Amino acid sequence: MSMKTINYILGCCIAMTLLYACIDDEGNYDYSELKTVNITNVYSNWSVPLGEEYVITPTIDYGDTDPSEFVYTWVSEIQEEWSDTLSRDKELRYTFKEIARYMTTFVVEHVPTGALTSKQIDLNTVSRYSTGWTILSEQNNKSVLSYIRAERSGENSIIYNFFKDIYTTLRGDDLGTGPIRMGRHFSSSSDEILVIQESGAVEIDGQDFSKAIATHEEFVGGAYPANFVPKQAEYGARLEAILGTDGNVYTRVNPNGSFQICQYNTHPAFSNARIEKMYYCAYLGYIYMYDELNHRMIALYDEPQAYTGMVIYPSMHPDSTHVDNFTPVDDMGEGTQLVFIGSYNVEGATGRDFVQIIKKGTNYYFQTYKAYLHSGSSNLYIFDEKEELFVGNDYVNENSKYCIDGSSYLYFTADNVLYCWNRINQVEVFYTFSSKITDIERYANGSDREEIAVGLENGEFYIIDASYESISGQKEKVLFKTEGLGRVVDVQYKYGNSSNFNKESRL
Repeated sequence: MSMKTINYILGCCIAMTLLYACIDDEGNYDYSELKTVNITNVYSNWSVPLGEEYVITPTIDYGDTDPSEFVYTWVSEIQEEWSDTLSRDKELRYTFKEIARYMTTFVVEHVPTGALTSKQIDLNTVSRYSTGWTILSEQNNKSVLSYIRAERSGENSIIYNFFKDIYTTLRGDDLGTGPIRMGRHFSSSSDEILVIQESGAVEIDGQDFSKAIATHEEFVGGAYPANFVPKQAEYGARLEAILGTDGNVYTRVNPNGSFQICQYNTHPAFSNARIEKMYYCAYLGYIYMYDELNHRMIALYDEPQAYTGMVIYPSMHPDSTHVDNFTPVDDMGEGTQLVFIGSYNVEGATGRDFVQIIKKGTNYYFQTYKAYLHSGSSNLYIFDEKEELFVGNDYVNENSKYCIDGSSYLYFTADNVLYCWNRINQVEVFYTFSSKITDIERYANGSDREEIAVGLENGEFYIIDASYESISGQKEKVLFKTEGLGRVVDVQYKYGNSSNFNKESRL
């Protein structure tokens, strides 16, 4: 039913009421007996928050009529597509679940006479889910996606608003089953969240948490290549790559940064490789990968446009002096595992500084090196390298998680303990939790907001203060805690768009 139809019906009802009153009163044409009212405090709003209860409390002047003789209806037409009755109460309390323009009519009916009074307004919903922490967990074998929004309160205080199981809350159905991990996908104005799960990978719209597309539909022909099961995806400025459990990588080139405008090809990016892990960060210029078949690092150009998709071969710089104990990135040795990779930008320097943790035999080793890529070259040169037995060698295991704070700190976990290492002195226990840590991630936006998100096996989630004052014991470490999430699988900061990601994620 369109708004025009609603207005037409209202007009007909009023006309019929007037006509009935004339006939029924046998010549009494005093229309003042039709009990209409005066409605105030009902206004249009162009920024109604999506997914949160919105309240309108009308002020009604009933004149000398008994208020109990009236009934109320809130009717809305959504972008001229469909209509719905929002409420039959005087006060509107409604949670809008779509980003749309709601053309809304508040109708007050005087039951004894049938007289109608209406007020029309526009309610335009907006997303308040642009940035914040996302949590993927498993509860009763179901995938649960939750969200936390940080809001400033005063100059130095932040309030964390928690939206448990936000997908089901907004959409009304289950996300899926068997959650594995998330991925970040950006455009210039918004983002999507890739959810990899056993029931089928999907992309979730970051504005309203609706399902944007099933990942298999993003391949040419609308189906995965034979034996392909999604494991990880990285989305560059132009190149987008998805990795399968079989070690094959499939790519697509995004010409303008929009979502779902091109498809993954069905031919692997490499004919003789088995990729185990991928890495990408803002302005890196390529997607970095570990090829466990050939025991080497390898990469694919992201940008500039002329070279997107071209293979890059890392190697030790031929004009540099190298240390003997460094495991070369182009020949890391059979059985070597890449446990962690991260990088950071050094102001004024060319290229990136990389941090890697590798496992050889039963020992873990800590590597640092610089990497330089001349635009258009297929050679990524490694220099100024170092390698040492990892200071956490006696702590970590195959389930440990890692993150870095630029060149300053490295954080890692062992069972229920989060450790902090300043890369100079001994390792320190940063925080001990009540359950095994399943994932960590660091976020920083200036010196006033430095956080580490921590997910636990028992369904608890923490936001930890990662500032120097917290590390040194001058401030409380726990900024936020929630529980009851089942088993946390993955935590990820939601940057909202590519601009925020490029600005805030670049260490």
